[in-house]
Amino acid sequence: MFLKKLTIIIPVYNEAATINELLHRVDAITLDKGIKKQIIIVNDFSKDNSKDEIKKFISETKNKEGIVFIDHKNNIGKGGSIKSALQKANGDYTVIQDADLELNPNEINNLLQPVLDNKADVVYGSRFINNKKQKKESILNRIANVFLTGFGNLIFGVKLTDMQTCYKLIPTSVFKSLLLIENRFAFDPEVTAKLAKNKKLRWKEVAISYNPRTKDEGKKIRWKDGFRALYSIIKYGIFK
Repeated sequence: MFLKKLTIIIPVYNEAATINELLHRVDAITLDKGIKKQIIIVNDFSKDNSKDEIKKFISETKNKEGIVFIDHKNNIGKGGSIKSALQKANGDYTVIQDADLELNPNEINNLLQPVLDNKADVVYGSRFINNKKQKKESILNRIANVFLTGFGNLIFGVKLTDMQTCYKLIPTSVFKSLLLIENRFAFDPEVTAKLAKNKKLRWKEVAISYNPRTKDEGKKIRWKDGFRALYSIIKYGIFK
């Protein structure tokens, strides 16, 4: 598989506590097969010191040519941030990395491996494969994830264990061609729905580690986001 550069999109909203460490960890990754990195950071009008922490990282990194910083003047949501970044993406593949350190950026190479082995075109990192030793998320969040993924599988005709995962590795040209609409958490089902319509794509899930945050630690997903995701599954899986 032709893969010389990977675009890593990092949407940021009020992540001052973790963003500097996360960016340095992403910057330090050595990708397999000499693959180069483009890191696109999108500050989605954070109200804390996230922007200052991002600027601090940019001043410290030696990889300034590989960094793109987008600073939104209004908050438009995670999906909107990813869409902004896709306009600047120039890697052969693109992966999403959350800024909260729930997922370990050192595992990005694990996502790349099925593509490098020519066994997949789209790779999702699953938090629910071989996860016995991981810190558990709340039972309500787990139930919501299982339900949304199962319903999505039924509607989209795919076989996933974790549709809502942040770690989605997708050919950049395919990602851009999806003409995505959703700006917030309904974005994830929309991506899966539109990818599923391309029957030529080969899918693969790989196990990833997961360190879920609590609401007190800054976790932003709420129950209303689950209903938005459910609406998105119906909207893009049945009516479009």
